[in-house]
Amino acid sequence: MEIVKIASIGIITAFCTLMLKEHKSDVALLVGIAGGCLILLSLVDYFVNIFAVISSIVDKSGIPSKLFAIILKIIGIGYIADFSAGIVEDAGQKSLSEKIILAGKLIIMVIALPIITLLFDTISGLLQ
Repeated sequence: MEIVKIASIGIITAFCTLMLKEHKSDVALLVGIAGGCLILLSLVDYFVNIFAVISSIVDKSGIPSKLFAIILKIIGIGYIADFSAGIVEDAGQKSLSEKIILAGKLIIMVIALPIITLLFDTISGLLQ
């Protein structure tokens, strides 16, 4: 029933933010950020379990751990960019949030280049 706790935090945060927005918009933004952080902190155990299972699968499959590390970085960058952009957009800076998303996508592309190169090398090796 973890989802009930998370949903409750979200609903209470949203309610408090709406109530504070009329009188103290700066405090409302901080309450929203704090609520989002609480939700993320409550998910840490799930992230740890996911990474443990994926690591176990990678060990059994023989995939190089370097590729696994790259994939984890890509996932992390995606989540961080999305979460940060959401906070910035809530603060009323939609244009800035779109730039954060663009930066995240570009960084993911650069980090993924070794995987793309390996994929093309593998395909060209199969075609020869």
